[in-house]
Amino acid sequence: MTPPARAPRPAGASPAARRDGRWQVDSPGVGNAVMERLQEVGTLTRVIEKRLSGALGINPTDLSAMEHLTSDGPLTAKELADRLRVSTAASTHIVDRLEKAGHITRRPHTTDRRKVLVEPAGESMTRIFDHLHPLLSGVEGLVGALSPGDRDVVESFLTGVVRIYTGTADSLPRS
Repeated sequence: MTPPARAPRPAGASPAARRDGRWQVDSPGVGNAVMERLQEVGTLTRVIEKRLSGALGINPTDLSAMEHLTSDGPLTAKELADRLRVSTAASTHIVDRLEKAGHITRRPHTTDRRKVLVEPAGESMTRIFDHLHPLLSGVEGLVGALSPGDRDVVESFLTGVVRIYTGTADSLPRS
């Protein structure tokens, strides 16, 4: 069943408004299967992050730090702070918590004796990837099953989605 068509929103009108004491959101994508699947992926990503954080005994911010250390390699506390968009003092607390939980190690910088690098601990990385293996291998299987032409279309689409997400993220205030 196709949902009823919505009246177009007047220019400048907010997509969300309080009606009868509750927030009502004009959700673009209702009835659009691709938009609905993207919304589900976003929701499930947050669920997985929350559950992975719990499985590792860390909070979501600490999990974000682990993601940066995994993808960007060893970093200083300052570099980690920049990526997380937190203060250096907050980054130091994050590193202290992760070290205490056994998820990272600190080692001297190879060229600058004043700096200390933070890197993920091998055991922690194994635990993370053990938890994520079904997700990663499942998505890899889906991608592998695509024809080259379909893969190009999906890649182009997702590149556009990433561009839109990046533009939105960059337009929001940094905390």
